[in-house]
Amino acid sequence: MPDQEVLEVQRGIWIDERRIRDAGLGTHLQVVVRPGEIRILPGPTEAERQESPKGWEVFRSLGRDAQPGQLSNAAVEHDRYLYGKGQ
Repeated sequence: MPDQEVLEVQRGIWIDERRIRDAGLGTHLQVVVRPGEIRILPGPTEAERQESPKGWEVFRSLGRDAQPGQLSNAAVEHDRYLYGKGQ
């Protein structure tokens, strides 16, 4: 039978490490919040958290394949172009 307890929220809810261990969730957790529920799931494994050279290559390819823009100093004037600041 699952370990159940009714808790009153005061400043938050503390989940004891024993419960997390008993559930087999590991040391990294993923918290999913939806209307009416909060779900705690195992987080990504160590291998999944590692940077991937392939992922960085995909990211860099975005700049290589970018179409030339019409602004001469878009990086310097980033806020002005995107948000209209300083106008």
